[in-house]
Amino acid sequence: METTLLHPPLVHFAIVLPFVALVFQLAFSVSNTYAHSQWSARILLLAALVMVGAWYTGGKEGADVYPLLSDLGQETLKSHKALGLYIMIGTIVIAIIKYVACKSRNVILETIVFISLLTLTSALAYQGLLGGDVVYKHGANVQDHSDGLDCLQDPSDFIDEES
Repeated sequence: METTLLHPPLVHFAIVLPFVALVFQLAFSVSNTYAHSQWSARILLLAALVMVGAWYTGGKEGADVYPLLSDLGQETLKSHKALGLYIMIGTIVIAIIKYVACKSRNVILETIVFISLLTLTSALAYQGLLGGDVVYKHGANVQDHSDGLDCLQDPSDFIDEES
């Protein structure tokens, strides 16, 4: 029976939701429309929940993949996991601060959230790069992956000499 990989679809939402919250936060900063602040807070809350799910499923799936990776792949996966934990915690903290800022209509906290979202989305971009490296360079959860060394063999080894 094949396992269902939940991490890839969850992580796409975990990446995009903070960017959407950043857009609403930017709209709030420009227009000072309270509805933009509310939408940013709602999306950040959803992002925090999805981040927890992405981190949890990534840990489960990463444990299965880890022994199959090369040493460099294992190091990349460890970095990806550690950064994922920090991003998840950061998203939860930013969501809490955003909730307080939205309820209190505190401009200073709103500014802190905006700067924090810029930092978070930058970290998410790097996190996505690491995750892509784990999959596309090191072959995590890719069926029949080889490390590319077979392409260095002499092509004549693969030609049937009878034909």
